[in-house]
Amino acid sequence: MSETPTTVESVSEIIIGNLLHSMIQDIVARETVRQKQLHERYPTMKPYHYDPKGILDFNGLPKQQESSQYFLCPNCNREISANRFAAHLQRCLNRGSRR
Repeated sequence: MSETPTTVESVSEIIIGNLLHSMIQDIVARETVRQKQLHERYPTMKPYHYDPKGILDFNGLPKQQESSQYFLCPNCNREISANRFAAHLQRCLNRGSRR
């Protein structure tokens, strides 16, 4: 029986392998506990829908065009398109602070 000599490289590979194995087990155990807790707290919770084409939203419903949604600005009481609301609100609030 010829045994291969123990080298620093072989020992380091074993240590790295054991560390990775332990880390993966820890992550899987934590995620399993987290999923069980979520399921106990929200038994009727459905997972989010994934649509690689981007046609459906995360609830599995057809996406609504952002330009068709309007929000009322709480500062100037104007209706602003959803895709411009953040920029409008920033400008609108900055104008009020200059006065």
